[in-house]
Amino acid sequence: MKNLLLLSGALLLLIAVAGCGGSKILKEPEPLVVTQSLANSADESLSVTLDWVIVRDGPGTWAKNVDWDEYLIRVRNVSGDSLRVMDVVVVDSLSTRVDSGANRKTLVKGSRQTKRRYKGEGLIVKAGASAGTMMVAGAVTGAAAMSVGAAAVFSSSALAGAAVGGLVLAPVLAVGGVFRGVNNSKVNNQIEIRQTIFPVDLQKDEEKNLDVFFPLSPSPLQLELTYGDSRGNHTLIIDTRAALEGLHLVHQTK
Repeated sequence: MKNLLLLSGALLLLIAVAGCGGSKILKEPEPLVVTQSLANSADESLSVTLDWVIVRDGPGTWAKNVDWDEYLIRVRNVSGDSLRVMDVVVVDSLSTRVDSGANRKTLVKGSRQTKRRYKGEGLIVKAGASAGTMMVAGAVTGAAAMSVGAAAVFSSSALAGAAVGGLVLAPVLAVGGVFRGVNNSKVNNQIEIRQTIFPVDLQKDEEKNLDVFFPLSPSPLQLELTYGDSRGNHTLIIDTRAALEGLHLVHQTK
């Protein structure tokens, strides 16, 4: 009986921690080789190129179980004067303007709101769904866009202390919460390191890379990039309909 309790406790611990949710840094990012951009636009002052969008389990991803998008954008000043990029906004398929997020908590909250909003329209949103159009548009090669399963490693001493009499549930939840908290903190730190802080100044002929995080934005229609120069403020539109059609939307069969 004692051995059975120990075994049951160990199994519960494995299940709880492996399925505790939350995002986690991958040991190795998914490889990403993009041979052509997804979309681009330009006016007399600024050229903008959307190189890629990192989504859950897709090429370029560095964490699993993510509920947000990471837009990799290049901007180049083609004017004869300096300018300042002030903001980038995504417009999703319901024509809702989605602001970028500065941290994991904001991004996850925004994605939950998106899922509720789309559910109200009878649509199902799932992170990373229907990303095939983007793969073709970007002509991705050498990318292992596969789902990463949950995994956990435990020491024998941790398993041995998993169950004491009938008190199994409390320690299981405690351990799961600790692992989740640590993983989420590491992911948040990485987001803060990677993200671009606006405004971004561009001198004449200068090019810079922007790394911008957004809550899930299903099948986005366009990006709106706001910049300013000596003539005032301007908005440049990047049409993403062809490259990102259907992204994050689950196709329902009747």
